[in-house]
Amino acid sequence: MTTGAGHFVYQRIHALVGKALHLADHLRIASRAYEHIYGIGPEIDERFLAAGIAEALRKHHSASRTGATLILSFAPHDDSSSPSLRGAEGDEAIQVFIEYERSLLEAGYSHSALRPKAWSYDYAIPFGGFPTGFQLSARELFDTLAFSRHGATRSVRREGDRLISCGDSPLFGIRGRVLFTAPLTEGATDSVERSLVLGAAGGAKSRLTIREEPVLHPELRTFDELFFADAAGITSLSECDGARFMSLAAPRLAAAMK
Repeated sequence: MTTGAGHFVYQRIHALVGKALHLADHLRIASRAYEHIYGIGPEIDERFLAAGIAEALRKHHSASRTGATLILSFAPHDDSSSPSLRGAEGDEAIQVFIEYERSLLEAGYSHSALRPKAWSYDYAIPFGGFPTGFQLSARELFDTLAFSRHGATRSVRREGDRLISCGDSPLFGIRGRVLFTAPLTEGATDSVERSLVLGAAGGAKSRLTIREEPVLHPELRTFDELFFADAAGITSLSECDGARFMSLAAPRLAAAMK
């Protein structure tokens, strides 16, 4: 990504067999964020992006049956040689970046075998409820702090006592048979994976009740599970701020993500 730190909107996507999953939904979220921040609603050509994603996967030999994650970034045009699209009003060009991130061991969304330790930090970021470069920069900074100070490999963003996200990914907690997650109105970032988890939890085979309320820091030790969802699937946290968690419902939710 070559634009200034923070000055772009992004989506991290899951690609499988040479194609991006839920690309239209990712573009809807990115377009809404772009319009909120830059004041113009971009017309992003889904076919253009699909072709670029397929080419990026071919370059990394990742068109096989296993998955991969990529980052799509959108920023105002700066007269560079990057590919661009026109905005809805026809007077604003948009740079589009397609960055291959990593190959995955499994096909489709899955539950990670790794259960990282996390540490929470109370902070706010510009446009906190939208997927921007500010989020990525903050995640990198606080992940580094969590590791250097506490030996944790993931950071959790909170605002006061309210746990909002795990870095730039939606955070979920389970207590008994109730699934908690911060609502979009309280700064949680909208994402495809957030919708997929809520859909799986609300499915006929799920025994969970959904409450769009944040996990509260003083109540951390009363929760059975704490996990986040990203383009790879679901990752259960082993602990956060010294509170320890199990992994019971999270694998079933990951299996139900489509």
